[in-house]
Amino acid sequence: MPLKKMKILIISLVCALMLSLLLGEAESRRLSSNESSLVMAKNQKQIDFLENLFQSITLTLNKTAELYNGTCSNDLKVFMRKSIFNIDGVIELGIVQSTGNKGMLVCNSWGNNHFEVKKPQNHDDFIFSDPHASNMYEEQIFVIKKTVDDYEFNALIKQPSTKNLLQSVKLSTASNNLSLEPMEKETPSNFISNLSYVYQYKAVVNTSGLFYASTFLLSFALFQLLIIPYLIFTFDKSNLKRRIIKGDFFNVYQPIIDASNGEIFSYEIFTRAQGHDNALSIIKNIKHYNLHVEHTLRQLDKLEEEKAQLGCQNFQVNLSAKHLTDKKIINYLSKISTASRREIIIEITEDEDLFKHRLKVKEAMRRLRELEYRFALDDFGAGFSNFSYIFEFEFDFIKIDKSVLKFENTEFFLSLVKVFNTLKMPCIIEGVEDDADKKKLDLIDIKYHQGWLYGRPRKSTEK
Repeated sequence: MPLKKMKILIISLVCALMLSLLLGEAESRRLSSNESSLVMAKNQKQIDFLENLFQSITLTLNKTAELYNGTCSNDLKVFMRKSIFNIDGVIELGIVQSTGNKGMLVCNSWGNNHFEVKKPQNHDDFIFSDPHASNMYEEQIFVIKKTVDDYEFNALIKQPSTKNLLQSVKLSTASNNLSLEPMEKETPSNFISNLSYVYQYKAVVNTSGLFYASTFLLSFALFQLLIIPYLIFTFDKSNLKRRIIKGDFFNVYQPIIDASNGEIFSYEIFTRAQGHDNALSIIKNIKHYNLHVEHTLRQLDKLEEEKAQLGCQNFQVNLSAKHLTDKKIINYLSKISTASRREIIIEITEDEDLFKHRLKVKEAMRRLRELEYRFALDDFGAGFSNFSYIFEFEFDFIKIDKSVLKFENTEFFLSLVKVFNTLKMPCIIEGVEDDADKKKLDLIDIKYHQGWLYGRPRKSTEK
C-alpha cells in the first residue's frame, strides 16, 4: 500500500475511534438527561400528589380543631367521617386529650371514644410520625398530627397505602434520618414540618455497543473518503503554493535553433525545482492542485528578470486553455510592456479543454494577438492532435511532437510538413537528440529544430 494511503488509513482509524467515543459519550449524556427528566417528572408527580393529600389532611385537622368544643358531637363525627371518604389513604381521624401521664381518645370518626392511647407531645405545626403499630389496627400506620393546648388532632394512614402512592419517592423524617444515595436529593414538605421527600434526580444510561459500532463505521468512511483526503489535499496545496511564492521553482531555457543559419531563434521555458523534484511530477502536482495560474505568473516574472542574460528576442511559454480563460493571466499579459509582448510566443497545449472552451480561448487569443503576441500549437502529432485545431484557431507556428520524428515512415513525416508549408505555418520539430535525427531532417524542409542535440534546458546564468 502506498505511504500516502497508509497515512490516510491510520489517521482515519484514529479519528473515527476518537469521534465515536466522543459521540458515544455525548449520546450517553443525552440519554441520561432524557431519562433523568422522565424520572424527575414521575417523582414530581408523586410529590405533588402527596403534597395535595397532606394539604387536605392539614386543612381537615384545622377544621376539626375549630369544630371541637370539648364535646364529641354528632356533627363533628359526621364531618370527620365524610373527610375520611374524601381523602385517599386516611383510615381514621381522632382527637386525643392529654391527661396526666397518658392520653385519652375523646373523639374519633368511628365513635370509639375514651380509649387510652399514648400521651401526646406538644409540638408546633403539623408533624409526621414514623410507621408504628396501632392499638386498633393489626398493621403499621403513619400519623399526621397537630396539638392545640392539651389536645392532639390526628389522622391515621395505613403504611401500605402510602407505599402504593410513593413508588420511587421515600419519606424522611428527622427521627428516621434516611441517608442519601448517589444521585438522590431531599426536599422538605410545604405542609408537614418534620417531613422531607427523598428522590432520584439523575439517571445514568450508557450508549449501546451498536451505536458505537455504527458511529465508528460511518465516521471512518467519512474520514477515509472525504475529510482526511480533503485536509491532506488542502495542506499539500498550501505547501505547494508556499513553495511557488517562496521561489523554490525556477526557469530553465532550452534553445530552438533556426536550421537555415544555425542561430538560436528562441528559448522554450521549462520549470525545475530546488532539490530533486522530477519535472513531470512538478507539473502534474501544479495541475492537480489547480495552481497553474500562480505558477505561470511567477514563471513570467522570472522571465522578465532573466531574459537579458540570454540575449534572445523570442521566448516560448506554455499555456493551456485554463490559462487563457483566467482573468489574472490575461490582465498580466495585457499590462507588460509592448517590447516584452513582442518577444513572447504562447504555446497552447492540446487537451480536452481547448476545444471544450474554444469560444473563450479564441476570444482571448484575439485580444492577445492585438497586443502583438504570437501563438504556437504545441505537441502536434501526439495525444489530442487533430487538424480541426489548426482550422479552428489561428496559429503562427506548429510544434511537431518528437514521436512523429521517431516514426519510421519518413514519407508520412514529409507529407505532414508539406501540408503546413502549404498553409504557410512554420514548423518547429521537437526531440532532435542526435545526428541520426538531424540527418533525417536534412531531407525535409523544416526550419526550426529543438532537442538535446542543440542543448538541454539550463538556467539563464549557465553557459
